[in-house]
Amino acid sequence: MTEALWACLPRPEHGPPARAVVDGRPTTLAELRSLRLRLRASLDDGGLPPGAAEDDLERLLLVFEELVSNGLRHGGAPVQVVVTDTGTGWLIEVGDATGDVPPVPAVGRDAALGGLGLYLVAQIAGAHGWTADGDGRKVVWARADFTGETGSAAAPVATSPAPVTAAPVGAAAPVSPSGAGPRVTRGAGTAPDRRRRSRSLPRRLSVAVAVVVLLLTLGLAWVTSAVNASNNERLLEQQIAEIATLLSAQVAVLQTQMADAGQVAAATAGEPGPFTRFAAATVSPPELSLSLWRVSGNQVEQVAVHGPAPLLAGDEATSFFTGLEPAGQLSVAGILDGPEPRLAYALRPGNTGGLVVHAEVPLNRRVSVPAGDAYSGLDLAVFLGRTTSPEQLVQTTAPLPIEGDTATRRVPFGDGELTVVAASRSSLTGPLSAALPWIVLGVGGALAVGGGTIVEILSRRRAVAERLAADNAELYRRQRGIAGTLQHALLPEVPRVEGLELAARYVAGADELEVGGDWYDVIPGPAGRWVFVVGDISGQGLPAATTMASLRFAVRAYVAQGDDIATVMHKLGGLLDVHVDHQFATVLLGELDPAEGVVRIASAGHFPPLLISGSRAEYLDCRVGPPVGVATDVPAVTETRVAGPATLLAFTDGAVERRGEDVDTGLERLRTAAVAAVGRPLPAVLDRLMQLPIDDGGRDDTVILALRWGS
Repeated sequence: MTEALWACLPRPEHGPPARAVVDGRPTTLAELRSLRLRLRASLDDGGLPPGAAEDDLERLLLVFEELVSNGLRHGGAPVQVVVTDTGTGWLIEVGDATGDVPPVPAVGRDAALGGLGLYLVAQIAGAHGWTADGDGRKVVWARADFTGETGSAAAPVATSPAPVTAAPVGAAAPVSPSGAGPRVTRGAGTAPDRRRRSRSLPRRLSVAVAVVVLLLTLGLAWVTSAVNASNNERLLEQQIAEIATLLSAQVAVLQTQMADAGQVAAATAGEPGPFTRFAAATVSPPELSLSLWRVSGNQVEQVAVHGPAPLLAGDEATSFFTGLEPAGQLSVAGILDGPEPRLAYALRPGNTGGLVVHAEVPLNRRVSVPAGDAYSGLDLAVFLGRTTSPEQLVQTTAPLPIEGDTATRRVPFGDGELTVVAASRSSLTGPLSAALPWIVLGVGGALAVGGGTIVEILSRRRAVAERLAADNAELYRRQRGIAGTLQHALLPEVPRVEGLELAARYVAGADELEVGGDWYDVIPGPAGRWVFVVGDISGQGLPAATTMASLRFAVRAYVAQGDDIATVMHKLGGLLDVHVDHQFATVLLGELDPAEGVVRIASAGHFPPLLISGSRAEYLDCRVGPPVGVATDVPAVTETRVAGPATLLAFTDGAVERRGEDVDTGLERLRTAAVAAVGRPLPAVLDRLMQLPIDDGGRDDTVILALRWGS
């Protein structure tokens, strides 16, 4: 039986892509734990091969620890372990110096001596075996295949009342290459991926907050800048309108002065003296040239002049003066080139006998505005006509061209016009308004940095808390997965026996996050008798599952070495102590001789079995002793003889106990349902009985083992 479980087989061949993940030589269990941590760290930090899932890593670590600890305990030093990534799985090889001693599971010797891990490895490994090297060493090997999937660790074995598939007692139960139960495709990424994402989340969140605040700041700064620009433009328009009004007033004054001079000339019949005296009294500045001309047909004659001699002369003067209409309106001759450019304009009053008053103003094209003047903050330029070319410049306060945001106004000037261009040198709305967008940017930037920093600090604190919670959940999931794998591997398959019909059911309780300690087993005994056991370990989780495994294999070992059920019960009491292990177990141990119809049972705190014979069903009367681990008292063995065909049902408390209900009610419910199912095939009977906990809201794990003989 054990040789079939661990056969002498050559190690699997692997191709060139294979690489060693771990190569170590531990000498103590402490060094084994350190080596296991190193193996996990190397695969956790982004080293998980393609196609491997988190559950594959858990199986690798479990196989690794079981094989190496077995080598340290039972092999000869030195012990060497090599884990190789073959591309499709991991090959675990553990060598020791006892080449002539094969690996032996705990069958045929006291289960307390260990070796139970070899059963577990045989169940969950894709392949396993051992081989002897020529140097006197042996190598125990196992292969943990990649599945690319994650197991549903919350479902220990089965979640519906389906029968456990039968197999010969003692043979290895057929499992999938990965050794795991139902599977679902991985979708959330590995734990290291989740940890990396959780570490980057605070940074992304703080950056997002900073970006949002900066965008709001930029928007607010743009609004304030746009409002300031609009106000500045409005004020500039107001100021250039005022300047245009002033120019219009000056043009009106010039026209009045020119008209008055013409009236004086007309009143004195064009005499030079009165004209020059009037000009001297009224005209300024002194550089202005004011002259009186007489037009007769196509002839022009200069009559008088005050100030510098006019530049307009000759044919140009004749052409300009003869073309004037006696309308009493200024006519612009243009800008005259010369050593000192002049702006020339004339006026021909009506009814003056062809007299024309002509003026030439010297152009001081670049002027400055005194500080404190109402327009000292503006750059101004005045051009003759509608163009702004430098040749037509009349006066400017800044170099051409006028730069910045400009405003333009046109002022009538006689039969022409003046173009005024203005731009503000600084903000017309004031320094605070001009600086407001920058103030908003500065404050917003500070808020963005401060807000982002605060959000990152708070997010990191939350992320740390979430990572701790996730790590705890991950540890819990791994423990649950290991316990589920363990229980799946350790629950046996009922055998097929001539003259004896066997069936069993196991259903996990409502809390699928925990693995219970319920178990059953059927073991061949001497002289055609069969030993059966149903038990329940107190508590749940990995401790309950491991204790269940220890007791189950211990029962098998004790029965295999020929102990009767009373002796087995006595030895079980030495394996568990509630004061030390903080656990106890209820155990129903029985022996059936189907040929003679004899049932012998011993109960350590467990419910008695239900015997169905004919149309009657009753619980066997037996003395119930204390649970295993509570006291050293050995429960008495009760023998019952049954005539004719019969069915015996052994069960755990999940089949009868309900919260808030007396246990006798549950026992009667089970008995009534069993009587109603008499005559049905044994699997159908168990299906009906296993439906009772589901219908009644039962929350505990449930095991029912049925034995039928004489039919």
